[in-house]
Amino acid sequence: MTDSTLRRHAYLILAHKNFGQLRKLLALLDDPRNDIFVHVDRKAAFDQSAWDDACRYSGLVFIEPRIRVSWGGVSIMRCELALLKEAVSHGTYSYFHLLSGMDLPIKSQDTIHAFFEKHDGCEFIDFWEMKDETYDRLHYFTLFPEGARNFLTHFLNNSFKSIQKAIGHRINREVDFHSASQWFSITDSLARYVLSKEDWLEKVFRHTNTCDEIFMATLVWNSPFRERLFVKEAVEEHTVNLSNMRFIDWSRGESVRHPWTFRTGDMELLMNVPHLWARKFDETVDSGIIDMIFNHLKINTV
Repeated sequence: MTDSTLRRHAYLILAHKNFGQLRKLLALLDDPRNDIFVHVDRKAAFDQSAWDDACRYSGLVFIEPRIRVSWGGVSIMRCELALLKEAVSHGTYSYFHLLSGMDLPIKSQDTIHAFFEKHDGCEFIDFWEMKDETYDRLHYFTLFPEGARNFLTHFLNNSFKSIQKAIGHRINREVDFHSASQWFSITDSLARYVLSKEDWLEKVFRHTNTCDEIFMATLVWNSPFRERLFVKEAVEEHTVNLSNMRFIDWSRGESVRHPWTFRTGDMELLMNVPHLWARKFDETVDSGIIDMIFNHLKINTV
């Protein structure tokens, strides 16, 4: 699938719904320099045979077996590792980009490839400051790691956590945890390093809660790859977060856990930010903005 004459990129996509917009996302990534690897949540009704014509230029792989994904579950980490493992098995890529099926590129593939060629060797991970309450998710044994959104299992997890606090029991005492955005762009060498630590990641995180923003950050921060992190830049006299080149609007987010869903009125904003991708979009909220970006990028790449 790979061609040594091209600086190839692998896109890793986590999808669970809205397959109409997923098809548009694939079309915008479809390029001879890219291969695309998709994991579809096992809970979703999905017919893979209907996607044979989704890409003309990129290799497209839907990974199997599909994993049943739960919000906040360790299953998300396992999906990301499965995507990385499948992509690495197909060869060497300059970069691996993790996207959600709810994301879109907002720059052309020529612009994206030129950017990563210019900054070759950098790792694009957006680190966040760890909150005190986050440590509870990592230092106390979680009975039901996939049960964050179920009332009964959430209650049992919290009850068991209270017991552990009362008796002074903690897990992962020696681990220096860090947090970052789940969405990353990393080099081939870091991708292979992450996979070499799969057993350690499973041991540390299999009984934690909501580790999707912790496991990669913790691994990278405590490795030599920390020295290769891309640094935030000042753009047009304003500090713009370019650490992972994703534009995510938390200022208008529906909640502390959910960023703003872009609408048609955001088109000018999206076209003028320096980022390469944006999230999130939802065809059930506003399909117009998805079509506008799709048409803009398609027209400008013809």
